Amino acid sequence: MFALRAGLDQRLDALAASRPDLDRALALQRVLLGRQLDLVDVIRTAGMPGLTLPAGYVAAKLRRGVPALHREPIPLPATLLAISAREFCDHLASGGAGEAAAAVGRAMDQHQIDVGVLLSACFGRDQRRVRLMAAQQNVSPDLAWLVAELALAPFAYLLQCRALPADHAAIAEASRAWDRGFCLACGSWPAIVEASGGANLLRCSFCAAAWQLSSYRCIYCGSDSERFITAAPDPEHASRRLQLCGECGGYVKAIEVPTPTEFPLVAVEDLASMDLDLVAIERKYLRPPLPEIRRTS
Repeated sequence: MFALRAGLDQRLDALAASRPDLDRALALQRVLLGRQLDLVDVIRTAGMPGLTLPAGYVAAKLRRGVPALHREPIPLPATLLAISAREFCDHLASGGAGEAAAAVGRAMDQHQIDVGVLLSACFGRDQRRVRLMAAQQNVSPDLAWLVAELALAPFAYLLQCRALPADHAAIAEASRAWDRGFCLACGSWPAIVEASGGANLLRCSFCAAAWQLSSYRCIYCGSDSERFITAAPDPEHASRRLQLCGECGGYVKAIEVPTPTEFPLVAVEDLASMDLDLVAIERKYLRPPLPEIRRTS
């Protein structure tokens, strides 16, 4: 963990030197991600809640196209995560989100938002429920989702590491065969596509899992037509690209990296490539809502 903290500081320091325009955002990121690493330590020390998913069962789910953790009755360390979610509200409020983040914190303090229900809905990737909860209290649904994700991501990361051990043959085989745009562990869309060592790894925006597609196509709708393209907005920086789909209007960022990024540095690379998001949005491309995942027999 010490090496990971050092790597986080080094990457943030390098970005701060090269991207002074991101100075305030990087300062906030340092606080948020540092707290997430603290949570990883605390959860590991306290012991993970029981995850009794037999390897054969997980492999069978993956072969059916169902993420390993999808709809599993996994107990959350609710008290720890609720305290952390409230702390993240304060960090976001002082780091630039201002009154909108403070309003979410007050709704938690006054029990207008049930933090346990919020965390459970976010962990289950139920954006609709979180939006309804936020709308009922007239607070930002995006910030309510964000504070829950920030608190939950360390737990989700540890869960996916446990649920998808690389040294188990059946799970490793099923993981390699996973050929969907959403995460094989939790069902989220990727934050970025990392090009490293000749492989294009999709990196989960929530639990930091990595996987590959078997063919060149849109991660959202599967289109491989001529309307699905990869383009570098700046020809002088061809290692930073956008995959753009004219069929569904979705986009994802594709970035060359020397080695796959460790948790929670995926969020740093997502922030560092925010200019690509702006280019895509200016061209009317968007990230779609999280996918509806159906159970299959």
